Amino acid sequence: MEYELTAVELLNRLGYREPTGAEWLKGWKRGRRLPEVYAEFLELAADNPLFGTSDLWTGKMSHGVCVPRTYYEELQEAIEDRKDRWPKRPGKYEKALYALSQLSPEDWPEQAEDYLMIGSDCAGGIGTFGIRTRDLTEADPPVYWKKDSGSLTDWKLENERLSDFLLGVLTEALACVDYQTAESALEERGWRYEEYYDVKKEDWVASKAVLKQYGINYGKLKRFRGNSGMVFCCWDETRNVLFTGGTEGGELSLSAVSRKEAENIFLDLDSLEYLLEEARLWVKDKERADEISSYYIYTKTPVREVCLSDACCLEDLPKEGETSLETPKEGMLYALCSGKFLLETAERTLKKNPKAGPAELAAALNEALGDR
Repeated sequence: MEYELTAVELLNRLGYREPTGAEWLKGWKRGRRLPEVYAEFLELAADNPLFGTSDLWTGKMSHGVCVPRTYYEELQEAIEDRKDRWPKRPGKYEKALYALSQLSPEDWPEQAEDYLMIGSDCAGGIGTFGIRTRDLTEADPPVYWKKDSGSLTDWKLENERLSDFLLGVLTEALACVDYQTAESALEERGWRYEEYYDVKKEDWVASKAVLKQYGINYGKLKRFRGNSGMVFCCWDETRNVLFTGGTEGGELSLSAVSRKEAENIFLDLDSLEYLLEEARLWVKDKERADEISSYYIYTKTPVREVCLSDACCLEDLPKEGETSLETPKEGMLYALCSGKFLLETAERTLKKNPKAGPAELAAALNEALGDR
C-alpha cells in the first residue's frame, strides 16, 4: 500500500499523464515565475473536470471559468468599482481600500503584500488561498488563506508546503464528501467507485478494523482537513485500486476506485452475493423474512445457473406464465426464483453448516433450482 504519493503521481495513476492543453494556461504562464510543484500540477489540472468543484481555480469549473490571479489585480478591480461611489459611511475594508487608492501601485507593498491567488473555499465561499509573490521562485512554497471579510493584510498560514495543499485538495475531491464531481469524471474514463457497506449493521460506516481488512494501515494514512471533517487516500499497487474516505463526527467512510473491468473490491449491492449475505440475516429475522418473501428474485441477464457476481434485484411477482419483467428503472429483468424459495434454500444450507459462505449458498441455490 502506498501512502506517500504526490498529487501529480496520483493523477498519473488515474490516467492523467498528458498536459490538458488548456489555452488559458499557455497564455497565462508566459513570463510568469511559478513554483515547480504548481507548474507541474497545473499541466494536468487545467480545465480538468476532476477539479470542477474543488478549492483550486483550474479554468473550466462547474461554477464558471476560474483562473489564478494576483491579489493586487483583485484590489485594483475593487477600487475601480468604487472610485466614483465610495460609501459615505465606509467600513474598515472600504477605508483601507480608499487609502490604497490614493497611493501609487509601487507603494502598495507598504500597505498590503501581494499574493498569487490560486483558489477559494468552494463549499463555503468564505475565503481565498494564495502564495506570496515573493515566494514564487521557491520550488514548494507555503500557502496562505485569507477570510473574505477580513482586513487587507489578514493572510494566515494554511500549509507550510504547496505540495501538501495540492494533495489535500485532490484527496478531498476524490473522497466525494461534498460533491460527486470526481466520481463522474473518473467513471467517464473507465473507473468505478464503490462505497463500503456493512450488511449486518445496514450502515455505510466503516472502521479501523475494516481498513485493516483491506490492507490499510490507519496510522500511516496522510489525513487532510476538508470542508467536512478529515479526508485521506492511499494506493493499492497490487490491485491497482485507490482507497479514499473521510472521518466526520467520529464516523469513518471508505470508498474504492478501481477499473470497471476488474472484480469488485467491496460487496456489490446489486449482486447475488449481496442477496445471499442478506439471506443470512433474513433467516434469523422473521419480520425481514416476511418482507422478502413477498418479492421475486430477478437477474439482469437471462441465466440458468447463477454465480455470485450476477446482477440481481428484488421486484414484484411476475404475472402468471411470464419469465421476464420490464421495469422503468432496471429495464428488462429475468425471473430466477421467489424470495421465499431463496430463504428456504439458505435456511436448509445454514442448518447443515452455520458457517456456510456465499459460494456454498450459491451452489445450494443452483442445485435447488436444478431440482425444481
